[in-house]
Amino acid sequence: MLDTQIGLDWSSYTVMGLYLLAVIAMGAWFRRGKVDTETYLLGGRNMPWFVIGISYFVSLVSTVSMVSGPGEAYEYGAAMAIGVLIQPIAAICAFLIFVRFYFKHRIFTPFDYLERRFDSRVREIVAGIFCLTRIIYLGMVLFASAKVLEGAAGWAVWQTIVMVGIIGIVYTVLGGLRAVVWTDVMQFIVLFGGMILIAGQIAVSIPDGITGVIDFAQSQDHLFPEATKESFFAFNPYVRVTLWFLLITYFLEALFFNSGDQIAIQRLLSTSSYKQAWRSLLTFAILGTPFHLLVYFVGLGIYAFYMQQPEHLQPAKGDLALFNFIATELPAPVPGLILSAMLAAAMSTLDSGMNSLATVITKDFYVRRFRPGATEQKQVQFSRWITFWIGVAAIFSSLGIANLSNRWEDTILEAISIWSSFTALIAPIFLLGVTSRRLRARHVLVTLVVAAATLVVMLGWRIQSKMDGEPISFLIVGPLTFVVALITGYGISLFLKPLPREETRDLTY
Repeated sequence: MLDTQIGLDWSSYTVMGLYLLAVIAMGAWFRRGKVDTETYLLGGRNMPWFVIGISYFVSLVSTVSMVSGPGEAYEYGAAMAIGVLIQPIAAICAFLIFVRFYFKHRIFTPFDYLERRFDSRVREIVAGIFCLTRIIYLGMVLFASAKVLEGAAGWAVWQTIVMVGIIGIVYTVLGGLRAVVWTDVMQFIVLFGGMILIAGQIAVSIPDGITGVIDFAQSQDHLFPEATKESFFAFNPYVRVTLWFLLITYFLEALFFNSGDQIAIQRLLSTSSYKQAWRSLLTFAILGTPFHLLVYFVGLGIYAFYMQQPEHLQPAKGDLALFNFIATELPAPVPGLILSAMLAAAMSTLDSGMNSLATVITKDFYVRRFRPGATEQKQVQFSRWITFWIGVAAIFSSLGIANLSNRWEDTILEAISIWSSFTALIAPIFLLGVTSRRLRARHVLVTLVVAAATLVVMLGWRIQSKMDGEPISFLIVGPLTFVVALITGYGISLFLKPLPREETRDLTY
């Protein structure tokens, strides 16, 4: 084995430090001048569509993708990449279903739509579920960012969680959405450039380059191993990855992003019109597929590199493989630049999540329940204050997730799929709202209770099956909850008469 140790030298740390300082400086820059809630939370509703398209993409990619994609390809092959191919179609369909209603009513959050369509109870309950879901998700993002420096520099998980969390809090509190969006653009350039650089290094390190990576993975039955088996096309819950649960997962994800995910919706609403938002969505769709395919190729390439050259220091687990490769196989200060890109993905999602949660808590709870007459200045002050506490909650959430995920030995991809299954409670409510003229508030609340009970049962089944040594698929929890919710909602609607047209005008199809 080569005498190679995990760690970074001073030049790599210098590059990372300069990058993080630039991020904080951008937040301070956008703090200048007096701002109202439309400026602080929605960027004044006049952000350029191409900038929003990039921000939409980067904020939803996150370090989770940078860890889970290569880690999944290294450990299990690229079967999950099949879902990436339908992601643009799913995103476009979901946008066309929901977003027009949000621009018609010029809302701040999608939960405002739920009150117009149903009532305030539905709005507040679903908004509360969203807040819980996204705080957990931000915890997952911080946990994934910890894997970056654990694999590359040997840092303890808690150190990275606290460091990245604090930096994200500082510049998000300072600058609001404008700082978040323009920082995302900078992060996109570094992130995409870094992945291309890694792919190039892999190509020159393996015989026959790109084709050599694919041929070696194929020869080892590591390219699409699940997809070559009959079980891939079955509905067996004990098969790790199946085509049907994979497809439902990606469509559910797209429905959530474009209906009830304030992170995505807030970006689209910060453009000047529905047409501009549509262009932003197309930018996201165009960027997403090649980037994610690149991520999975990198994972396969690292697998081929280590399998063909066992004398090199091997990664302890798949989720660390990419960062092990960066730290040991690339010359300084290149690792610092690329790791800055990885941390950039974490920062972009963290700032997006904190800003969107601040918007929901300010507009859906603070103004409506506690300070109906709050001035714009008071609302901005409250938004900054709540952003800080959201960041703190995300840090503690991440520390808890790190403990549980290590105990259950889940990969990042498996963990994020399980922890994100709460989104299956949100997307069906919006879909029922826009597609059914028969349902009232009490009907969707019944649907929500049934879906929540299903989710609890599925999570319990997953935990018990892991303990028994025969785990059910990590992809089944959210999709099955989603399907049960739709069956319940549409089933109830069969026994109801359509509501008067004036009650649902501009709220349903």
